[in-house]
Amino acid sequence: MSGSGELRSLLILLEDKDPATLDVVRDRVFAIGWRAVEYFYLNLDSVVSRNAHSLVSQRIRDLSSLLAFRELLALMDQGQHFYVPDGMYYLSRIVEPELMPEAFRGVYEEMGNALACRLRDTMTAVEKIEMLNYVMYDKFGFTLDGNIRDGEEKTSRITRLMTLRKGGAVGLSSVYFLLASYAGLPVYPLFPKNPGYFVAYFEGGESLFTIDVGNRGHISEPVPKEVWKETSLMGTDQTILYIYAASLKRFGAGKLSRMEQMLLSEALEILRV
Repeated sequence: MSGSGELRSLLILLEDKDPATLDVVRDRVFAIGWRAVEYFYLNLDSVVSRNAHSLVSQRIRDLSSLLAFRELLALMDQGQHFYVPDGMYYLSRIVEPELMPEAFRGVYEEMGNALACRLRDTMTAVEKIEMLNYVMYDKFGFTLDGNIRDGEEKTSRITRLMTLRKGGAVGLSSVYFLLASYAGLPVYPLFPKNPGYFVAYFEGGESLFTIDVGNRGHISEPVPKEVWKETSLMGTDQTILYIYAASLKRFGAGKLSRMEQMLLSEALEILRV
């Protein structure tokens, strides 16, 4: 296990101008993982010279975003079904490099647990969604706010949405997918042939009904299968990450670094439905 001495040395080497040295540092950070990045953030001010502070800070951000992208790739190797909160964390960390795993879990676990403990196997699909709606809209007070557009950069991020507890329809759907997935409910984006998507409850490859997240989770008729987009990915976890990555890329583009934009673009290619 790498000690703090090695981590300090790696942090100092981030001041180096030699690309080969930086490549060695990057590869070692990837091998150590989040612990190295966390050490860098905690010790940046005390270890790095003032003149190099801005440069090293950006290099740490880039390393963190790259590490998050690598973790996303590893998650995708599991197939089309995986632990969605982890995937949403890795995407969030690409654009919020300082976001630690425990901080991300802290924004959704209370809500997710409040839902999970209320669900019963004997409930119908509609009853389960009604419980999800109760937890999200009544207990925790999420609302559709016309004064907050999804185009505002910060409102596309799960961390910000969970703090504000309001947002546009796209932002609210990201929260809805996260909570549903955490509680084991098969709620996924459903893509029609025309642009856009519906929030739908799936069972046995079919859509039982759709959910209007902007209208407190109102339940309505399913989307006829003849208007579905032709894709084998419908009703899979990958589609949730695709929607979230697309919202981060589209609504946060003006605020993202070149590295963050590049990694989100690559993530969208991997997640494409």
